[in-house]
Amino acid sequence: MQAPKSNLHPAQIEDAAHMALPPASSRGETRLVVADGSSGSAGSGWWARQLARDLCAAPGRAFQNARAFDDVAADATLRWPSYKRTLLEGVASSSRRAWLAQVRINNGPATTVLGIRLLPRPEDDGPPDCLGEGMWQVVSVGDSCMFQVRSDRVVESVAIKTRVPPVIRASSTTTPPTPELREGHWRSDDVFYLMTDALARWWTRHADVGGRPWVVLDTVCASRDDFPNWVQAQRAKRVLEDDDITLLRAECGPC
Repeated sequence: MQAPKSNLHPAQIEDAAHMALPPASSRGETRLVVADGSSGSAGSGWWARQLARDLCAAPGRAFQNARAFDDVAADATLRWPSYKRTLLEGVASSSRRAWLAQVRINNGPATTVLGIRLLPRPEDDGPPDCLGEGMWQVVSVGDSCMFQVRSDRVVESVAIKTRVPPVIRASSTTTPPTPELREGHWRSDDVFYLMTDALARWWTRHADVGGRPWVVLDTVCASRDDFPNWVQAQRAKRVLEDDDITLLRAECGPC
């Protein structure tokens, strides 16, 4: 589910989301990735999409090992020079506005990213009645968040509360921040929610006053049309920031 900033076309969203699912009716891992391109940096939506796609297709060790994750990000930066040239070619005039655009392009885009890998329990590991269980691995840079809900309560989360989150830049001259690596276990009927920062702050505020934000999101996720309408309503009430919104929801079941 996605919703762009107010008055922007959906194609202008600077968030990205990517999924890799196992074949129907088969055991296998699931991957979900959200990325939040930094507003104000040229090409940030493009960069968020590149990194989300690459992480979804990366070797599994990228979710467990910082160096392996850095390799994924480094490979993605190799596409930036070509895209940078394309952006610069679109800046034709010599006005001050064009100069500012060139500065933004030369600085390069940045993005946060969070990816989760959901793994089923191996068939030879445990009794048959444990098939609806497995483990998860998360790799994260920045303030996108993950919440794991079981039996109507949050049992695990990956969340960073900061207004200046670490970001991954497309410029290969910068040292990438160290990713956060987490792992845990899931059971059948657990639900995972991955979201970018604005929705994560809404979730936290709602939960802090005793709310059940997962119930709200379960309701509005029932229809693709309901979600953007709900986002607009929350913005009108000033309880949700006017920023790009991305949400991925995964419900675990027997596998």
